Amino acid sequence: MNKKLEWLIIIFLLVILVGLSACSPNPHVDKQSQHETTKELNDKITKEMEAMDKEQAMKDNPEPANFEGIVDALGCMFAPDDCPLKQRNEEQKMDR
Repeated sequence: MNKKLEWLIIIFLLVILVGLSACSPNPHVDKQSQHETTKELNDKITKEMEAMDKEQAMKDNPEPANFEGIVDALGCMFAPDDCPLKQRNEEQKMDR
């Protein structure tokens, strides 16, 4: 009978220790800042969404974005004497 009582006490102590360890504080901290207000969070989300919309609009836009570069390239192809790049290079050589 004495052995059974010892085992019951040991099991009871183990159950209490396991129960107390479950009440320990969480070692993981929250990722979100505690001082961030709802307005700041909404502003941050809005900025991220606007950036994503702008990025998506650039992907969906089939038109070229650099018209000046295209004009310069075509101008140099069909009129190499009037090429702005060639003129810039010549001006740099003269300045030196």
